[in-house]
Amino acid sequence: MTLKLYHAPLTRSVRVLWLLEEMGLDYELEVVPQAEFRKVGMSADYRKISPLGKWPVLLDGDQPLLESIAIMDYLMARYGKDDTAGGLHPKRDSIDYGLYQQWMHFGEAGLTTGISMLLGHTIFLPEEQRSPAMAAWAQGEVEKCFDFAGDALGGKDYMLGTFTAADISLGYMVFLLRLIGQKDLLPENILEYWQRLKQRPAWQKVKSVS
Repeated sequence: MTLKLYHAPLTRSVRVLWLLEEMGLDYELEVVPQAEFRKVGMSADYRKISPLGKWPVLLDGDQPLLESIAIMDYLMARYGKDDTAGGLHPKRDSIDYGLYQQWMHFGEAGLTTGISMLLGHTIFLPEEQRSPAMAAWAQGEVEKCFDFAGDALGGKDYMLGTFTAADISLGYMVFLLRLIGQKDLLPENILEYWQRLKQRPAWQKVKSVS
């Protein structure tokens, strides 16, 4: 096994790095400093493995793999210890597996539009190109999505009760939202959920390079 992760702090490669640590896999890490990741993403050399210039990229041998959720599924299917990847997902023939898949993908598909629009119209776009109306719409969408997640979480420690890879997927978006100063959009139990997530030893290792 020869795994290499191209990692840019704050990007979705955080998810893959977190999972690699939770699984205890051996891997090589190539970190692009935050200040340089856009420049590197435009380079011809990086585009050879990531045509869109995005992160993450995981190399398994010579095969480059893109998309954080797909990479996570791949790692657990190929290198997981058993049919639950060491408890990182329910058994595939269980009803809980459907809920696991729901939250695994909600962390990306459900939240990306609102959070991307919020980032664009509060931080990334030049001020003259930002739309207050779009920012307000995005805030509403993000708040609605996290209210949904908070209602599902209830008083549980994790989305399925015990920690799974779905918590990595969703937890990354909580991390990102807090990072841009939008924690007021998060319900109290989601904020408490993040406090539990960031105590995990695997997250502490991710944080040291992110």
